[in-house]
Amino acid sequence: MISVLEALEIALRQTKRLPVELVPLLESAGRVLAEDVATDIDMPPFPRSSMDGYAVRSEDVRNAPAQLAVVGFIPAGSYPSFSLQPGQAAKIMTGAPLPPGADAVQMVEKTRAREEAAAVEILESVTPGNNVSPLGSEAHQGEVVLPAGAFISPGVVGLLAAIGKSEVPVYRAPAVGILATGDELVEVTAKPALGQIRNSNSFTLFAQVRQAGGKPQLLGVAKDNKNDLRNRIADGLQYDLFLATGGVSMGELDLVEEIFTDLGCEIFFNKIAMKPGKPVVMARSASGGMIFGLPGNPVSATTVFEVLVRPVMRKMMGFPVYQNQMVLATLTEPFTNRSGRENYAPAVTWFEEKRFLVRPLKSKGSGDIVTYAKSNSYMICPIHRTDLLPKEQVVVMLRPDFFYC
Repeated sequence: MISVLEALEIALRQTKRLPVELVPLLESAGRVLAEDVATDIDMPPFPRSSMDGYAVRSEDVRNAPAQLAVVGFIPAGSYPSFSLQPGQAAKIMTGAPLPPGADAVQMVEKTRAREEAAAVEILESVTPGNNVSPLGSEAHQGEVVLPAGAFISPGVVGLLAAIGKSEVPVYRAPAVGILATGDELVEVTAKPALGQIRNSNSFTLFAQVRQAGGKPQLLGVAKDNKNDLRNRIADGLQYDLFLATGGVSMGELDLVEEIFTDLGCEIFFNKIAMKPGKPVVMARSASGGMIFGLPGNPVSATTVFEVLVRPVMRKMMGFPVYQNQMVLATLTEPFTNRSGRENYAPAVTWFEEKRFLVRPLKSKGSGDIVTYAKSNSYMICPIHRTDLLPKEQVVVMLRPDFFYC
């Protein structure tokens, strides 16, 4: 049995980034740039007004108030056909180019129009460059504005549009096969008979994979017999990442690891000092695909996903940071850990009065999905601790759910 840290290090060491693909700009959000991206134009491509007001020569208004003749109007999207001469001004809108001769803009709130005389009174002086974005002040043509490895946020999408990138080079999102195993599982639409349960793991994992940016595919439910398991697992090994839940413990019908080996997969570990989630098989197929045999208990499976599988997916997709956000939080209730393993307790974490607070939920075990569904994080109890006390500082892993609550 290895530690959680050892398991994560092994999994990441065996993971490779996926190949690069071009995607349409509108489909690029949430992905990671695979190449440096340079601008094809100066940004801005002309001296640009950052205010509605009047373009002026700063020397003409040094001794404000000063009255100037208004010789033109420059809306955004047009380029002036005139130059400013001494004693002249031009009405200008935000984003419009300055006319030659102008070196500043005074905002409209600090002016008084004299429409009957086609003039404007500038009430306060300006210095050269006031309320003006100079040519190329944001970036020059040919300059790299986004490095490889940058996360494509909505703001980055806007920048890519501004520099004319209709297609974007990104790391390919992994195709992920998801297989549930167990004779006790029935479909969501069926009412379980005695001894049966609905297959919830496949749907939880599907949602987690999609949330992580992958392309999930449900592969159904395999029965606890070698032929069915072997055929379905063989199909799953065609994916970039294959997740099987159940059948990885030490019982008579826990056959998944044996079949992985029979199919030529290389096994790296099969037990972790983690609660929930002790039985975990991590392997690699002969074709290079990553494989996880996850526990059958719902909370165990989803927890192992957050601790190990999501980091693997993030490395595949080129993210520079693999794990979920970790923070220090103040514990609000006592917590006991008698497992002898690193405990990832479902918890509710919130930010209040400039600090994180965390409350571990009272779970009835690794099958308690009712309690788990109320959590947004994990409170991590170290392997060497049996009791944590209120007001202690503890490490918390924030799941993505935290940021949407």
